[in-house]
Amino acid sequence: MVSILTRRAGLAVLAALAFVSVPVRGVGSADAGVDPLAGLPVKRACPDTSKPGMVTCLALVRTDVRPQHGIQPQHAPTGLGARELRDAYRLPTATAGKGQTVAIINVFDDPKAESDLAVYRAQYGLPPCTTANGCFRKVNADGSTRLPHADTSWAEEMSLDLDMVSAACPNCRILLVEADEPSIPGLGQGVDTAVRLGAKYISNSYGGAESASAAASDFQHFDHPGVAITAASGDSGYGVLFPATAPHVTAVGGTTLSRASNARGWDETAWSGSGSGCSTQAPKPPWQKDTGCSRRTVADVAAVADPHTGVAVYDTFGFGGWQVVGGTSAAAPIIAGAYALAASLPGTGYAAAVPYAHPDELHDIVQGSTGTCTPAYLCTAGPGYDGPTGLGTPDGVDAFRAGRAEASRVREAGVSWLALAAARPGPGAPAPRAVADHAVTGGAPARTAAAALRPLVNGGFETGSLAGWTSAGVVTGVTKDHPHSGRYAALLGYPDDPKKGDSVIRQNFTAVRGNRRLSFWYNVSCPDKVRYDWVTVSLRDDTTGVTSTVLPRTCTYYNTWEKAEAPVVGGHAYTLTLLSHDDGYFGDPTSAKFDDVTLS
Repeated sequence: MVSILTRRAGLAVLAALAFVSVPVRGVGSADAGVDPLAGLPVKRACPDTSKPGMVTCLALVRTDVRPQHGIQPQHAPTGLGARELRDAYRLPTATAGKGQTVAIINVFDDPKAESDLAVYRAQYGLPPCTTANGCFRKVNADGSTRLPHADTSWAEEMSLDLDMVSAACPNCRILLVEADEPSIPGLGQGVDTAVRLGAKYISNSYGGAESASAAASDFQHFDHPGVAITAASGDSGYGVLFPATAPHVTAVGGTTLSRASNARGWDETAWSGSGSGCSTQAPKPPWQKDTGCSRRTVADVAAVADPHTGVAVYDTFGFGGWQVVGGTSAAAPIIAGAYALAASLPGTGYAAAVPYAHPDELHDIVQGSTGTCTPAYLCTAGPGYDGPTGLGTPDGVDAFRAGRAEASRVREAGVSWLALAAARPGPGAPAPRAVADHAVTGGAPARTAAAALRPLVNGGFETGSLAGWTSAGVVTGVTKDHPHSGRYAALLGYPDDPKKGDSVIRQNFTAVRGNRRLSFWYNVSCPDKVRYDWVTVSLRDDTTGVTSTVLPRTCTYYNTWEKAEAPVVGGHAYTLTLLSHDDGYFGDPTSAKFDDVTLS
């Protein structure tokens, strides 16, 4: 069997073609029956290992997908892209994550890491992340600029990690830490270095067998209060790996994720390859309350990992470009990005405990299995906590925000009684009066209860008009042409006749108790190749005076509906502004459709 385990770039292409797709059982896995990858068109990116203290990466590459090179302007690459991951997990990627650094701990060097990352981010319209603009940095695990030798196998893992952090948190800075060898001491040093260099979010997409002799020293590298450290749980089904079993990391399991016609728009089940089970070495952290394992239970949370519903990844160091990749190596950096988007860590406590305080803020995965075991929850998904998916998958980022529950209770207490009383006044009840909502605004000017109760109306434009919206600018209206749902959508601008100026509609509304997000669908028609035209959406929190950009200036010509969303706070008043800008140039009329503006 020919392998791509060469470390010489000159043989990379030949090696990639020769790598067979027969999977190898992962290290540290319990014997739970058939290998979850048996017979599938998948290869492991890195060599397997059974040596104590050594690890392998947990990336799985589809062999039935023909690689494509460079940006694909006409057709999106095969596999889940950045927009789809954002939609599936409701990630607030428009503005969140600014100023945060996510570190990726890996082995050997990928000399094309930065250039390949640039292609991925350009493909999905993400902001550039380069050494020149200060977003991207690469160091050795010892903190020096001396880089290890290049290796095509681990470079595939690096491309996956970089792309998934970018998809989850486009505004985050990225620190790539490269160890000299795939050993726990070397990679653990990389974690320590990342913390020393200021990273608060650290992703580890590798694993090896637990070792009784090394447990105490190994745990120290992954014990950093106030830092969110994620680790992939494994790709061989029931059984556990280190460092996912380290007591103070967030162990990330895997799911199968696919489009669906349900309210969420996605189906998600436990992936059969997700590492799960009970540690033989690690003590149980105090936030884990399951009773079927007296030691550390894996996993804590989960994200997509099944290579059959895998993610699009770009890698040209030994490969042809776009590929479809899975494995819990994809899930760990997504969760690290979710922590960074939340940007709220427990200070002297452990970030791994935070999701356990907010399980209702996650998608509870209730179907799927990683094998046969006793007790069954260690390998079979079900309501509440289970081994394969932990507490569940992201539903926004509130589950990763320390202290959110307490703050939410204070906010809701300040408005819920007011909304309820004003919505259903009794006979002879006085008109709503102005009240100061100090719990929400911290002393902002008083606002009226009537304003607090103003709902969002006509978000689907099914009145056939812009009733409930105010309009300004060149032209606004509604259209029956290919709405996202129903019979109508809002239309801003002329599709066939450029008119210079802004077409704007806006609405004032109040998020009520229980509302956590605003979402809408947009379809942009912007053939301008030099970007003098654009479409943008902003959301002003009128309670705090803060304006956020939900949809940055966008100019695309795909004629497809895309979803955008932003977090909201129950009790706050908002102004939503939808805008299409046309410079009036005769050759490229710009317009946009909007539909299904909702609060949830």
